Amino acid sequence: MSVVELFGPGLFAMLVLVALVYLLLSLAPVLWPAWRAFRRRDRLPHPFLFVGVVTGLSYGVMSFYVFTFAVPVETYTVFIAPQLQEAGIPHGEALVRMSNWVTDYWWVPSPLMLLAATVWLTAWLARRWDRVCDALG
Repeated sequence: MSVVELFGPGLFAMLVLVALVYLLLSLAPVLWPAWRAFRRRDRLPHPFLFVGVVTGLSYGVMSFYVFTFAVPVETYTVFIAPQLQEAGIPHGEALVRMSNWVTDYWWVPSPLMLLAATVWLTAWLARRWDRVCDALG
């Protein structure tokens, strides 16, 4: 039995389309700055370096979010909240529920946040890229 027979052609086509969109959004930190750096109209100097820098900064922004917000909240949820609950002390039940929801569904907004960071960083750095390259020598 094939996947098309299992889901039907309409649902299968929709699943393939969603998977392709998710893939393109996940590759945005490479594709968007590459498109900007290699345009014929106003090509940036050292385009491969530009793509690498924007890609690294985009993933760095996402890592910063994870390490400054997600890890401390999840640490609180796993280690501190259960101890407070056992002691009968208010433990932030709404925070625990929200953290559990974010833990379950983090993958849905992740590519959109990555795309937003990439578009902003590409525009911000492209305006300054000539001066950056001049400073590097």
